[in-house]
Amino acid sequence: MSAAWLNTETPRVFTLPPSTAVLNALVRTLRARFDADRHPEALTSLLLLTPTRRAAKALGDAFAAEAGEGVALLPMIRPLGDIDVDDPPFEPGELAGIAPPALGSARRQFELARLILAKEAALGRSIGLGGALALARPLAELLDDMADEGVDDLSPLADSLVDYLPEDRREAVEFLSILQTAWPARLAELGVMDSAARRSLVLNALAERWTKTPPDHPVIIVGSTGSIPAVRRLMGVVAHLDQGAVVLPGFDWDMDARAFAEIDAAHPQWAMRAFVNSVDLAPNAVATWPGAAETEDAGARRRVIAEALRPASTTDEWLSRLTVLKDRFGPDYFERGLEGLSLIEAADPLQEARCCALLLRQALHEPGKTAMLVTPDRSLARRVSAEMLRFGVRVDDSGGAALSECAAGAFLIRLVEAALDPSSIIAQSSLWASPHFSAGLARGAVHTALAKAEAEAWRGVRPQGGFDGLRARLDGERVRLHPADKELALEALGAEETALSALIAQKMARPAQWARRHVLAAEALASTDSETGAVRLWSGEDGEAAAALLRDLLEESEALPEMRLADYLAVLRDMAVSRRVPPKLGVHPRLQILGPLEARLMQADRVILAGLNEGVWPTGLGQDPWMSRGMREAVKLAVPEQRHGLAAHDFAQLAASGEVYLTRAEKADGAPTVASRWIWRLKTLVEGAQGDVSSLTGQAAAYLSLVESLDRPAHPSRPAPAPEPRPPVALRPRALSITEIRTWIRDPYSIFAKHVLGLKRLDPADMMPSHRERGTALHEVLEEALKAWRGEWPEDAAAQLVERARGALLSAGFAPADLGLELPRFARAAQWLDRWERRRRDLGISVAALETWLETRLTGPQGDWRLYGKADRFDRHPDGRLDVLDYKTGSAASAKEVEAGFDPQLPLTAALAAEEGSSKDLAASPPAALAYLTLSGNAKGGEERRIDGRGSRKLSSEELAEAAMADLLDLIALFDQEETAYPSQSRAKYKNDYSDFDHLARRGEWALAADESEGEAR
Repeated sequence: MSAAWLNTETPRVFTLPPSTAVLNALVRTLRARFDADRHPEALTSLLLLTPTRRAAKALGDAFAAEAGEGVALLPMIRPLGDIDVDDPPFEPGELAGIAPPALGSARRQFELARLILAKEAALGRSIGLGGALALARPLAELLDDMADEGVDDLSPLADSLVDYLPEDRREAVEFLSILQTAWPARLAELGVMDSAARRSLVLNALAERWTKTPPDHPVIIVGSTGSIPAVRRLMGVVAHLDQGAVVLPGFDWDMDARAFAEIDAAHPQWAMRAFVNSVDLAPNAVATWPGAAETEDAGARRRVIAEALRPASTTDEWLSRLTVLKDRFGPDYFERGLEGLSLIEAADPLQEARCCALLLRQALHEPGKTAMLVTPDRSLARRVSAEMLRFGVRVDDSGGAALSECAAGAFLIRLVEAALDPSSIIAQSSLWASPHFSAGLARGAVHTALAKAEAEAWRGVRPQGGFDGLRARLDGERVRLHPADKELALEALGAEETALSALIAQKMARPAQWARRHVLAAEALASTDSETGAVRLWSGEDGEAAAALLRDLLEESEALPEMRLADYLAVLRDMAVSRRVPPKLGVHPRLQILGPLEARLMQADRVILAGLNEGVWPTGLGQDPWMSRGMREAVKLAVPEQRHGLAAHDFAQLAASGEVYLTRAEKADGAPTVASRWIWRLKTLVEGAQGDVSSLTGQAAAYLSLVESLDRPAHPSRPAPAPEPRPPVALRPRALSITEIRTWIRDPYSIFAKHVLGLKRLDPADMMPSHRERGTALHEVLEEALKAWRGEWPEDAAAQLVERARGALLSAGFAPADLGLELPRFARAAQWLDRWERRRRDLGISVAALETWLETRLTGPQGDWRLYGKADRFDRHPDGRLDVLDYKTGSAASAKEVEAGFDPQLPLTAALAAEEGSSKDLAASPPAALAYLTLSGNAKGGEERRIDGRGSRKLSSEELAEAAMADLLDLIALFDQEETAYPSQSRAKYKNDYSDFDHLARRGEWALAADESEGEAR
């Protein structure tokens, strides 16, 4: 390639209009000029330099596509960020050996974390390994900035500026001063250098080499803005080569002189202006790339976007500029510029994501049409990907998913969590649910067995004692497991315990040692009865990424100190969250989700720019923990606004395409958002030119309406009626416990769900012990103590009760730390009970029976019916009558509720106790009193709450028992009729009571329905 070939003089600088298919236009021209159809080998002498690897790949694909079915010999295509002196065309020339290898990103983060830990230790502080790793990232970015800008002297920070800095910034300056000498020494010791410094070194050396000895082949730099000084210098050299050219992306060659002169760091053209100034080139001397024509409408769009983003100091010329542009391009210039550009402002991020998904899906209706969504907001990108799945479309998301969210990464994290706390059912069930967990057994069978064991034995209060505690729970008296399932669950637990033993037993180790044990455990637990764990775990996209992560820990973590397993987990999580796993297979070929950097030089028929809010796009300046803005300016580092300038360039390039949709959410996390400055600028300009912004927002209402209709039913919704199941009488329960009668009266649906459908409530996993466990412990203590003390009540009964409670509470799942609260509460209840018992014995009242089983046979219209239950306590009076007593640690039913028939537990217990033959441990006797012993442990300690003779009708205990039994017989007769339904929460007074089956009964759909009235008690 020569100057004559392009017919321009040096410096040879071109631009590609943003409306053109940049890569295709470039490729078509090069193929034509090199006559690639007849001489395909001619292109192999050409070197093309692109800004990113993705752009390099896309450029290669464009060459292959333009060749069609012919021979496609590609030119050399290299990304500027990864030029290697060992790659063609640089080796084996004088650049060979100029730079040592680059330090890997993981190793650098570990090395910097070690220095930060040493700094904090010297100051007598403990930041923790997680904090050190978090600070290492911005420190690495600072080192990259210094390398990019060629800054190697931080001495200006030690001058008078330091006196005005707050204490934390002074510490940062001191540490950076140490880092400036310690870090290069450490890199030299390792024989490596920072990747950014290496890039600048190679690019500067390459620029110097080509200046002295120009290459004998054509060189084109395409798509770079020259924001990095070393890249800018190389671009200048290439622009002056006889066979060189630079192609700028979307250079604004026709910007007015004042605006061009006022460009600042936040402007989209700042980097390219710096480049053209460095080669003494006037803006209008930058030519359009041959063969890349810009239509009038495309030019109008480009100028509208450029005017909206013109330097802030020149916006006072907006009105005059509009007049100039209309005179130059025609009165309808602005309308043509806005044609195909739409703004959609959604209510919230979910609505925005759904709108973006609709726009992507709509593009597929046109054959061959392509679309891309560009956003820096990863959460929005994930939402859009999820919304596309409702259409059955998987989208190529360049950001991918975090390794921690993928199956292999999550399995590795869950494995360590289970090793840290084997008793945690949440940790264990998360591990067992992983598709990689098999523990050497058949995957489906072991998963089923563990799921059954979890539901039957391991829910509720968390087991104690690790794997031994898990095994012990399987032998619980209420556990109903098939022997084969139990055996398989025990086998899986044994395999897991063996695999995790090396992690559990080790207290402190180096990260590489932890990683080695981790790999062995992971492969053991990932194996099945027919396939090795290594094959299952390390294959696939996420498996490869997981293997690379552990390889870094094995090979690159020597800088980190010895650590506990919990610290190793923190390192593992930090690395897994920051590593992305992009999809490779199964994605739609015409759709893409890209970040702004990946979207450079990319083209699509429809472009959606999403997340256009301040702090998102452009991103916020953030808080640099190492250098403030003033500190950066003092050492001549790039100001943070330059990032906004690069972001503005990406936005301007993409917004100047043909069909463009701009989207944002008006609220996020319930708070109002601020539209991106570019949206504000564009709306202000459009309103000034046209009087309103309807031409920009006209399509928004239609798309937002479509979004709302996605989840809107075809017909108006009606509140669902309360469920009223009417199962056949033969399926209805013929036996209930005494305590279930209360539920039957208040919420018949719960009886239907439990006894007809056979459902039961699962306790939460790792549940903290609470009222239920406290009550169980109290019952056990009182049962044992009262059996032992039936003859003589000991003097120190209260103290003995408290001591017995200690073991009972621990057995119930309370931690030793909880006893500081629980034992004083129990002591107050024990002291009250001690006084109460003594008074009872003085009156001649004795304990007749404890935890007594009672049952009776009743007769209903459809046959026999059984009532059964276990009573807490019966006390016998000297006249032979019985007190029916029930312990409560919480609230108890009132006398009014019992009398009204809403809580018949005590009266029914009394009725059974008065019936001959209802209990083998208790002689039948009429009731003397019905009472709750509330042992809450509050200031009073406890209370005896009598039920008989206390209601509005002052019914005696015998009358209450007779009424309760009569009510029960009526209830049996009622539900022995097939037309009788089992309604949910049928008593208005108790509709706010919690039921285990409220969700199944869909209470949320009908609970607010009108015309509900309280039913009668009987």
